[in-house]
Amino acid sequence: MKVALLYPGITIDGFAKNGQRPITGWIHHGLCHISSVLKKSGHDALLIDLRQLFGWEELQRMVRDMAPDIVGITLMSLDFDAAVKAAEMIKKVKNSIKVIMGGAHPTLMESELIDNKNVDYIFKGEAEVTLPRILSEILNGNVTHKVIKGEIPDLEKIPHEDRRLFKILEAPIVPFLKMPFITAIAGRGCTYNCSFCQPAERIMFGPRLRRMSVEKFIDGLGIAIDDMGFNSLMIHDDCLLEDTKWVELFLKHYSKRGFRKSFVCQSRVDIIVKYPKLLKSMRKYGLEMLLIGFESGSQRVLNFLRKGIAVEQNYKAADICKNLGIRIWANFMLGIPTETKEDVLKTVSMIKRIKPYVSSPAFFTPHPGSDLFEFCIKNDISLIKRHEDYKRYPEGRKIKGIDYDFLNKALEDAVRVPYAVKIRRKIDRLRLGRFNKEFIKNYAFPH
Repeated sequence: MKVALLYPGITIDGFAKNGQRPITGWIHHGLCHISSVLKKSGHDALLIDLRQLFGWEELQRMVRDMAPDIVGITLMSLDFDAAVKAAEMIKKVKNSIKVIMGGAHPTLMESELIDNKNVDYIFKGEAEVTLPRILSEILNGNVTHKVIKGEIPDLEKIPHEDRRLFKILEAPIVPFLKMPFITAIAGRGCTYNCSFCQPAERIMFGPRLRRMSVEKFIDGLGIAIDDMGFNSLMIHDDCLLEDTKWVELFLKHYSKRGFRKSFVCQSRVDIIVKYPKLLKSMRKYGLEMLLIGFESGSQRVLNFLRKGIAVEQNYKAADICKNLGIRIWANFMLGIPTETKEDVLKTVSMIKRIKPYVSSPAFFTPHPGSDLFEFCIKNDISLIKRHEDYKRYPEGRKIKGIDYDFLNKALEDAVRVPYAVKIRRKIDRLRLGRFNKEFIKNYAFPH
C-alpha cells in the first residue's frame, strides 16, 4: 500500500518562502528508518516535508496527487499545532485516508490527541517492527483500539535508514565543518537520570541504552559516502561516550575503513574527566568539537537537576578539551525552578571562564514526560500556554517566579553579544554561498 510520511517541522523553519524551496536542513532519522522498513516490506513510502511547501493549499494538492492509503505524522511537542492542522487538511481531501500520529509527543501525551477526530491512530514508542506488520489491519479498520504500542526493535536487524527520503541537504551546525555534511544516530536511550529529561527517554526507548554494532554503524556511513559522499559528520546520540568500549571500537573501524572525516558528538563532563586518553584518541581520528551539557555553574542547581556532576568537573572537562584542541559547544540553562540570582551569576561566571566556541543557552522549558514538567504542574508554575512555547531557546517566559529581564541581561554578559545576534551571524556564515554549488546542483532532487 501507499504510505505518506509527514514531517511537520515548520514551527521554527516555517513554510518555504519567497518562491524558494529550502535546499538545506536536517533529515528526520526516525522517518528515514520507517521508510526503509516499509519499503523492505513491499510498501511505497513517500515523504511530505512541510518545510518544502508553500502553504496548506499545496499540502492538499500534494495529498490529492499522491493518493496515499495512510499518512503517518511524526511530531515533537513543539510541532503539535502544525501536525494537527496537517491532519485536518488531509481529512478534508479524503476522509477515508487513515492518519497515524507517532513520535515523542503522542508517546508522552496521548491525552492531547485521543479525542481528535482527524487522528485515527496514536502510535506510542518505536514503529519499525509493529507498523509494517499491521498496516493492512489499520487500512481495513480492523485495529479497534486507537492507541497502538510499538514493539522495541533490535537495531541490528532493522535496515539502514533511507536517507534519500528527504529531498534536502543537511547543513553543518558550525562553519568549520565542510559540506557535504551528514548526521547519524548509532543508538537510542540514555541511562542517566536528569530531571529535565527523564523519565521521558525511558518511556520512549526503554530502560537501557541500545546501540547498533560498530560494524553496522560504519557500514551505514559507507552507504552514505557511496550514495552522496560526506566530508563531515555529526553523531546525534544523546551521549555517544556513554559506552566507552563502543567508542574505542568505533575509532578502530573508522580508521580501518579509511575515513578521515571531521566529526562532532555529544558527551558529559564526568566522562571527559574520567577518560581523557579516549578523548585524545578521538581527536586524533577526527573529533573537532564536543557538545557538552554544562547546564549550571551552581552545584545546588546541578543537584536539583539530578545531573550527577560537580561544578569542578565542568571546568576540568573544558580544560581537557582545550588542551586537546577540541572545540566546545556549551549547552547551559537559566531560569530553572528554585534558581536564585546568585545561581544565575555563577552560571554566567562559568561560561565566561570556559569561553566555549559556541555558547548555546536555553531558558528552562518544562518538557512533557519529564519529572520537572510534573514538578511545574504540581506547583502551578508553568507558563506554557501554546505548544510553540516548548522551544528551548532563551526567549519567552516559561515558568512563574523568574525575573526574565534579569536573565536576558545576564545572558548578554555571558555571551558578550545578544544571543539572537550571535546565532544570526552563525547562520549568515553558513549560507549557501559558502557551499560547493556544483555538488548541490548534482545532488539536489527535483521538487
